[in-house]
Amino acid sequence: MSEFWRSFCDLSTISKPVLSSLIITIVLCIICILLSFKIKKVDPLKKTPLWLVPFTMLIDMINTFIKQNIGKRWKSYAPWFLSISVFIFCSNISAVFLLENPTGYVLITLALAITSFFVIQGAGIVSNGFFGYLKGFLDPNPIMLPMNIIGEFSLPISLCLRLFGNIISGSVIAILIKGFLGWFAIPFMPLVNIVFDIGFGLIQTAVFVILSIIFTSMKIKDDEKIFSL
Repeated sequence: MSEFWRSFCDLSTISKPVLSSLIITIVLCIICILLSFKIKKVDPLKKTPLWLVPFTMLIDMINTFIKQNIGKRWKSYAPWFLSISVFIFCSNISAVFLLENPTGYVLITLALAITSFFVIQGAGIVSNGFFGYLKGFLDPNPIMLPMNIIGEFSLPISLCLRLFGNIISGSVIAILIKGFLGWFAIPFMPLVNIVFDIGFGLIQTAVFVILSIIFTSMKIKDDEKIFSL
C-alpha cells in the first residue's frame, strides 16, 4: 500500500499538460476563495472598490449574454460558463507564466469540449423533456435522423479542434519567428507573445464559450428564452 501512495504522489508520472491544468485549477480556486472573503467585506451601499470593477464587468458581461440566449434558466448555466471562460483563458496564456499550455494538447481540449457537449445536451433534456429531446432528432423529418445524430456528435469534435488548432498555430508561428530571426527576434518576442499568447488566447476563449452558449440556446424551447428582470 505504501508503494501505491508513493507512486500516486510522484509528480513525475503526471504529464506536463495535466500538471499545468492542476496548477491552474488550484491557483484559481485559491484566488476565488480569497476574493470571496474580500467581497463579503464590501459595503454594497458605498462606491464599488476599484479592484472589484474588472470582476463585476466580466461577470455582468457574461451573465447578460447568457440571459439573452438561454433565458429564465440562465442562473443554472452561468457558473459553468464563467468557470470555463476563466480556466480556458488562463490555460491559453499559461506559457507566459512558464507553464506547459494545456490547450495546446488535443486531449485537454477534447475533455473541455465533451463537458460542454454534456451541458448542451442536458439543457435540451431539461427544456424539452427526455422524449421531446429525442424527438428533436427527427426534425424536420425522420429521414434526417442519421444526419442529425452525426451533427450532434461532431459538435464536441468541432469545439475541440477549433480551440486546439488555433492555440497550437499561434505557438508554431511564434517558433517560426524565433527560428527565422534568431537572436534578432529578442526585441520582438514580447510583442509576439502579447499578440499570440494573450491576444489569441482571449479570442479563442471567447469563441469557445460563445459557441457553447449558442449551441445550448439552440436546445432550449423559444418560450423559455424570454427573460424579464
